[in-house]
Amino acid sequence: MSDGPGSHETAVSGTAGAAGTLSGRGEAAHQALVYSTRREFAAAAVPHLREGLADGDAVVAVVAPPAERLLRRQLGAAASRSIEFIEAASWFTGPMSTLAAYHDRCRRDWWPRGRLRLLAEPVWTGRTELEVREWKRHEALLNVAFAGTPTLMVCAYDAAALPAHVITDAVRTHPEVVNDRGPRPSDQYVDPALFYAECNARPLSAPPRHAAWKRFAAGELPGLRAFLAAEAARLGLPADRSLPFVLAVNEVATTVIRQGSGRGLLWVWAEGGELLCDVGDPEGRLEDRFLGCFPPRHYKPGETAMWAVRRLCHIVEIRSGAGGTRVRMHLELGETPAGPDDRAG
Repeated sequence: MSDGPGSHETAVSGTAGAAGTLSGRGEAAHQALVYSTRREFAAAAVPHLREGLADGDAVVAVVAPPAERLLRRQLGAAASRSIEFIEAASWFTGPMSTLAAYHDRCRRDWWPRGRLRLLAEPVWTGRTELEVREWKRHEALLNVAFAGTPTLMVCAYDAAALPAHVITDAVRTHPEVVNDRGPRPSDQYVDPALFYAECNARPLSAPPRHAAWKRFAAGELPGLRAFLAAEAARLGLPADRSLPFVLAVNEVATTVIRQGSGRGLLWVWAEGGELLCDVGDPEGRLEDRFLGCFPPRHYKPGETAMWAVRRLCHIVEIRSGAGGTRVRMHLELGETPAGPDDRAG
């Protein structure tokens, strides 16, 4: 598995902007709103939304019901009717599904109306350690995904309720921080590629000894798909979700055969309410660590496969180096809620 360095690897210079922001109106801004009381939240969030309405922006708030009620009271009925409110729990279902939903809704509904003015409060409670890390990575990736677009995004963080490390990394993944006095540059902001690499610093654990495994090479994909379907059923993946799992793993295995070393090894097992599958390429090396994190471009064929794989899975982890490449796919065994693009329209 190999891929040349992608343009996404470069630093995102410049931050997003709109009226009341540090950068120009036609650029993108990604700001962290760190608050300790609901009053502090409203003091920054309400002007942000009001300015968007005054400027004719597409104004969207992705927040929990208590925050929605607070904002509606502060804004008034007339202004609230002009804002699209989306329930945070139904939107923030998974890092990649949410990123894909942003992509879909922006192009279909929001950017055609002009600039997008977004207020979002990610859901951090009830997440596993891996999920928290991937949501932090998601915040860093937004700087790349929205670079050069007409988007002003403010992400709210409750410092009184969230772990300190979440707040610490919020100011590292947002180029600007904002409060009721306005925005300022974050002096702790790090390049998204560097933050992405930090998230990959810990090597993947070895598959457990009880994991089922199978070698594969060219001409052996039909048998591999049958093996995967049988293991998915044995490990408790609902039948209607078996095909997405098989397709995701098949795409990675195909990439190993066509663009990597031509042969690989995979493992399948269940753990912690998830179905996991590792696909290993013993010789291939992946240079573009953002591969599949953004909609594919026609001149990057590997992006199409990995964009599909990431959308089919809950989380995809990739580690690549001198010892080859390993891709770990996570699918939740329990019932999966509808993705954000299914509930918000």
